[in-house]
Amino acid sequence: MSSPKFLKTNLAGKVKNLPHFKSEALLPLFEAVINAIQAIQEQRNVASGEIAIHVIREKQAMLGNFDIPKINGFTIIDNGVGFNSINYDSFETSDTTHKLALGGKGVGRFLWLKAFDSVSVDSVFVENGRKMCRTFSFTTSNGIDQKSIEETNKEQLTFVQLNNFKKEYQQLPSAFKTTEKIAQRILEHCLSYFISGNVPKITIIDGDETITLNYIFDTKMKNNITINEIKINGKTFKLAHIKLYSTQHEKMHNIVLCANNRDVKSINISRVLGTSSQFDESDKKFTYALYVTSPYLDETVDTYRMDFDIPDEESLLSKEKPVSQKQLDESLAAAVREFLKEFLAKVKLKKEEIVAKFVSDENPSLRAVPYYCPEVYDDFEPNSSPEKINEALYRHKGKAEYEIKRQSDTLLKTQNKSVEEMEESYQKLTSQLTDFQKDNLAQYICNRKRIIMLLEKKLEQNSDGKYSNEDIVHDIIFPRKAMTHEITFEDHNLWVLDERLAFHAFAASDKPLNQITDSLSTDRPDIIAFAEIDDDKIARAVSIIEFKKPQRANFDEDPISQLYRYLGDIKDGKGVNLPNGRQLHVSEMTRFYCYAICDINDKIKKFVTYNGNFSSLKGELGYYTYNSILKAHTEILHFDKIVVDAKQRHKAFFEKLGIH
Repeated sequence: MSSPKFLKTNLAGKVKNLPHFKSEALLPLFEAVINAIQAIQEQRNVASGEIAIHVIREKQAMLGNFDIPKINGFTIIDNGVGFNSINYDSFETSDTTHKLALGGKGVGRFLWLKAFDSVSVDSVFVENGRKMCRTFSFTTSNGIDQKSIEETNKEQLTFVQLNNFKKEYQQLPSAFKTTEKIAQRILEHCLSYFISGNVPKITIIDGDETITLNYIFDTKMKNNITINEIKINGKTFKLAHIKLYSTQHEKMHNIVLCANNRDVKSINISRVLGTSSQFDESDKKFTYALYVTSPYLDETVDTYRMDFDIPDEESLLSKEKPVSQKQLDESLAAAVREFLKEFLAKVKLKKEEIVAKFVSDENPSLRAVPYYCPEVYDDFEPNSSPEKINEALYRHKGKAEYEIKRQSDTLLKTQNKSVEEMEESYQKLTSQLTDFQKDNLAQYICNRKRIIMLLEKKLEQNSDGKYSNEDIVHDIIFPRKAMTHEITFEDHNLWVLDERLAFHAFAASDKPLNQITDSLSTDRPDIIAFAEIDDDKIARAVSIIEFKKPQRANFDEDPISQLYRYLGDIKDGKGVNLPNGRQLHVSEMTRFYCYAICDINDKIKKFVTYNGNFSSLKGELGYYTYNSILKAHTEILHFDKIVVDAKQRHKAFFEKLGIH
């Protein structure tokens, strides 16, 4: 009969195959502290139990270097049960189940060698009435190398020394450098023990600095903890709500999922709360943390205690795993909101005030968004920049408009609803649609207000007493060197001159006529625009616009003759050639609207006197005539007049929106 053979474990290979824990570089230290706590609990002397954690730092490389010396290792000393025969045998056994009841996975000591070159152990324990001392080392090259085991009269203490912190972990941000930060993270990792009251005295010693974790907990945390519990599908979850007033804690709100009395997974819930800022309570600020413990979390924590094996969705649930991650997240979020409802209400009110002012002052087109999309408040902070608020509101506006369209399409396809149900859906949908249409119109009017103000500003004198070049005004009305298909609807403002031009079919700005028509002329009208296009591609109206520099006194050619010359060239060219290869034609029935935009001076008045039957416009800010032979309506307009006329046309809208 053959004897059984057991699998051998390659220690170096096992350590190499362990997952990296770079987001928590001090995890091996945490594991050593947990082992010490459990050793003291096994000794049943928690009340008199003590753990001392000594920080071992590298020596200063040179005088005058005031940087904090790098950490080279740690020594963890406890007065627990020690490495007796049972515990030592467990240490020698890979993936042991010795501490299974305590949540032990049998892999913690391998994490030591992932981040440290070696481990030295010196343990005094009592066994069979004798006090013994066991000394051994632990490395990937030699495994467990027991140096000695002998009877002793030393104090019952166990020293675990983690030697030579590997640089790949030593240099990580999570390998905290200061004593205070290390103490904080150990406290957070072991917080469940502190909350339960079943924890020995734990002290961090770093040179001349000593920090006692129990003191920090008792003075800064203990009285700020509220305990309750929730049930999800028959599983109980114990919740510890903590208000962290201490400035040494990370200034972000977290849910910490724990297993076997140690933290495993920290989740930033700033988005759930709608703020990452600290809450105010009686002129004191606090950060919120929720520590969650449960037998369900103990059962589902993974081997390396870095995550949980919990089904993501309800469809994957089983008798052994009846709670999904989604259910857990939603239930915990609800518990958090309930606990913090007083503070969240203040945050929500502040955000509502910010949005109300922001919308009223600058963006009336977004007025309906907070009503139909209240979740928008979760997407920015009370102290967010206007750009961030604007981005959030516009993003949700887009979502809401898409949802309205989707619902509208669904409503049109619906056949099996009653008339009453259809009417109710229709009323709800049209209400939303009307609100967003109003807001879009308000935004459109506000944009026009900004354009009028910009135009007015550019017509004023500069700080040096000079006037802007006409090109600046030109670009505001329609960008130079551009054609309609090259810009968006919002990129031109031809409506400033004539509302009918807002929806023109084709326009070209500062383009040679021989490039866009069949004319041989190289003249470049400032702007030509074709509108009122019939099915036969004939333009019933063509506008020609010419700008002159504000306060210009001398002209090479009078603007009226210039406009008529362009008109003749366009007629000779039979229209314009479109980018798609088609043509827009002109005919004998095509009306022409010619605009010369300039400041009215003596030179202009002279041109008017000798060039046709012009009539003065109201306020002496321009002139008008109709050339029946050319079928041309011709206006010479003062810059101020186009601004005044634009203001007058929009006055009622501006007053209605309160944007004077």
